[in-house]
Amino acid sequence: MRLEILLTAVIFFGGTFLSGYALRYVLKLKKEGIIFSIVSGAMLWWAVLELILVPMTMALASFRSLLYLYSTLTAAMTAAGCFFWREILEDVKELKKSAREYVTPGYIIALLLICYQLYFIHHHMYLEWDDTYYVNLANEAVRSDKIYWIYPETGAIADFDKRYVLSLWPIFYAWLSRLAGVLPTVMAHTVLPWLMIPLAYMVYVLIGKELFGEDRQMQGMFLSFAVLLHLFMSGEHTSGLTFLSITPWVGKGVLAAILLPLLFYWILRSVRDSSFGCWMLLGITCLGGCLLSSMGIMLTPLFVGTAVFLAGIRKRSLQFLLCGAGACLPCILLGVFYIYLTH
Repeated sequence: MRLEILLTAVIFFGGTFLSGYALRYVLKLKKEGIIFSIVSGAMLWWAVLELILVPMTMALASFRSLLYLYSTLTAAMTAAGCFFWREILEDVKELKKSAREYVTPGYIIALLLICYQLYFIHHHMYLEWDDTYYVNLANEAVRSDKIYWIYPETGAIADFDKRYVLSLWPIFYAWLSRLAGVLPTVMAHTVLPWLMIPLAYMVYVLIGKELFGEDRQMQGMFLSFAVLLHLFMSGEHTSGLTFLSITPWVGKGVLAAILLPLLFYWILRSVRDSSFGCWMLLGITCLGGCLLSSMGIMLTPLFVGTAVFLAGIRKRSLQFLLCGAGACLPCILLGVFYIYLTH
């Protein structure tokens, strides 16, 4: 299983890393660093999947056709990133030059705690009762070659559940399971935590840099405090902080642990840098959040809209408010479509 974990990590982090550089070039965002590229690339992958998954689900397309189409798109985005090797080399050189700055007590403690968290979830797995639905949804997609036509709890052919049809996160790790050659259940419980936990803390690294500038000591302390919160400050198994430690394969857990903190980061960035690229990344993240959970369709525009409204009043900028509304547009359109489906 170590080989499958390593293979999937190479596919995911290598692909999102290169895709992020291609996206940065299109959005004219330079000198942002390696972590920024990986996080941006991951949001791009999720947004693209949501973009093609909804119409293919409605058209009752086969899972195999989705597998081929999405694999082709991700491969194209990854290949496009290879053309920006100069920017990659510049970021690698910059990281080597500043590597010693990150050797602080905070960063060291955070790294040790992250390793402990990965060890803990690998050896002490918690099985969520929702797995009978969500993980089986991925299993049925692979087994029956139907995206969302087989009811996952009974195996009966039935109409899709309109509550979840717009947010089919299990299809993402079903796709990964086919690439890695493992069962979707194994991908969810054993492999996916090794992707989602590091990705979550990459987001916190970006937030720390935005909050504390070049102060590596404070950045490290912030990151270690974030890890401590996720490890020890949760009171029940369904709280946002707990999801990352026990069920990082659940869509609403990824929404709470990765996407909402990343939205907070983009809002902080937009207040400082209201460039086109920053707003586009906020919009891409909002669309990617719709893939994770149906709650993302509602919570994302609520969170972003409230924050942008308050920041717009503070900045006294109508353009800022309009850009924020534009970033929320994917969620609003999917929300209207959801109401149409359910009424």
